[in-house]
Amino acid sequence: MQDKIINHLIARYILYPAILPCLLDVNVASRKGLGTHQGLILAQKFHNICNIKYTKYYILKCDISKFFASINHDILKEKIKKRIKDKDALKIIFDIIDIETVGLSIGAMTSQILAIFYLNDMDHFIKEVLKIKYYVRYQDDFLLFHESKDYLKYCLEEITKFLENEKLILNKKTRIYKNTNNFIFLGRDASGRYSKYRDVKRKIKKRKYLYNIKQITLSSFVSSIICYQHLLKKGNNL
Repeated sequence: MQDKIINHLIARYILYPAILPCLLDVNVASRKGLGTHQGLILAQKFHNICNIKYTKYYILKCDISKFFASINHDILKEKIKKRIKDKDALKIIFDIIDIETVGLSIGAMTSQILAIFYLNDMDHFIKEVLKIKYYVRYQDDFLLFHESKDYLKYCLEEITKFLENEKLILNKKTRIYKNTNNFIFLGRDASGRYSKYRDVKRKIKKRKYLYNIKQITLSSFVSSIICYQHLLKKGNNL
């Protein structure tokens, strides 16, 4: 329990103040006022805009393979050193990172923040270099909207190369969809309807496992249950 309290304090008083200012609002994970609900709102908003602007359009849906387990410690530390200059604070954060031999542990607040920060450079690359106007990301699951399928193919190639430098790879779920295709993003299909009930059961089972092995707290587990119940209750409404 003491370790978890320390983890929360480091997240709140060291990581958040240093990292939040550089994050884009389209990166919706692990921040107050954002989360999956905001991600779904943005995705639906971009669908609505594109439906008005274009006769047809396409969506590049990307998913990173084994994201948390693949986060490179050396790369992450170099990114952090650009945001935090205090040597004592850096040592504390680096010690937390190095608890795991590779990657980041799942469930810790510090891991959640460090994970959303790890892909911050990619967010800026997609928005500022690739010039994708309609883009949303929740951790390693993200969407790019564009009227040109060929341009999204180019974006996919460039993102793949960018992620190679981050020691990450996209998984087989990554593909380009037509605007008329259906796909699942953050538990809902392209029209905003909640996906299969069994997906909720699977996610609850996973959270229970993480609680049983003490990777997440009881309060975190209960919060997850409440969140899933809330989503099911809301039905098709975002």
